Amino acid sequence: MILLFGITICNGQVISKKDSLLVIRALDKVFKNFKKPNFVEFQKISTRVISCIICEDAKNSNLGIYDIKRKDFFDNHLKAIKNSESWERASKSKEIILHRQNSKRVDIIAFLTTWKPNEYALGHEGAQLGIYFLKVDEEFKFSGVETIP
Repeated sequence: MILLFGITICNGQVISKKDSLLVIRALDKVFKNFKKPNFVEFQKISTRVISCIICEDAKNSNLGIYDIKRKDFFDNHLKAIKNSESWERASKSKEIILHRQNSKRVDIIAFLTTWKPNEYALGHEGAQLGIYFLKVDEEFKFSGVETIP
């Protein structure tokens, strides 16, 4: 990620400095809420529907593939995700890559490196945790999570 004249350029995409900073602040709120889950606060920082590619039961959701209601995510998935090694490593990651998505569920994905190439195993390409954010009323809200690969 390159910060240049108030614009973040990442993978050939342009993300304003303002949006970059708002996403980083939103990311901090997500990590704080996952560390000490509080549903009232979670409602303030998240969208009503969460895309959860790593939630097995979300594959056949009636809301859309991988989409689940915020309360269902909070009650049934947040704890397992926050206790996962990927989440733990992401929370300590020094590398964040922002990627503009522009879809109905996500505007920007913050990818946090969880495993560098060859760190997990020789020949392994490395891994990242992607945290989705959707811009709602000039504020970025948590809208999903995925892992790559």
